[in-house]
Amino acid sequence: MEINIVLGLCLAVSIGANIVLVRLARWQSSDLAIISDSVGDLVEIVDNYGKHLKDVYSLDAFYGDETLQALMDHTNAVRSLLEEQYGDVISITEPIEYEITQEENNGENKIDQEEKHVLYAGTRERNS
Repeated sequence: MEINIVLGLCLAVSIGANIVLVRLARWQSSDLAIISDSVGDLVEIVDNYGKHLKDVYSLDAFYGDETLQALMDHTNAVRSLLEEQYGDVISITEPIEYEITQEENNGENKIDQEEKHVLYAGTRERNS
């Protein structure tokens, strides 16, 4: 009788711990997705800023300005730092792309042809 009580308590504690851990995992994954999107947006903003700064620098009135050149160098350094440090975090929410090679295509065609032959028995003749 005592073993049943101990096992019941262990089961209840295990179920409770699993519920807490599942909720914690969901909370952490949602926070990580938000951070990934935010860092991706930050990299995009810095990249757009760098492009705009380069366009301004290429104007005749500002061409050769040392301050703008220093800003462009600093922007490129920040962008490369963000991509190096947080590139893995950014790619978390991007869908995975799979490449299909020619061999895989040939294998799929053979399987389709085999299935056609298996499912199609041909015309039936009457044996009279």
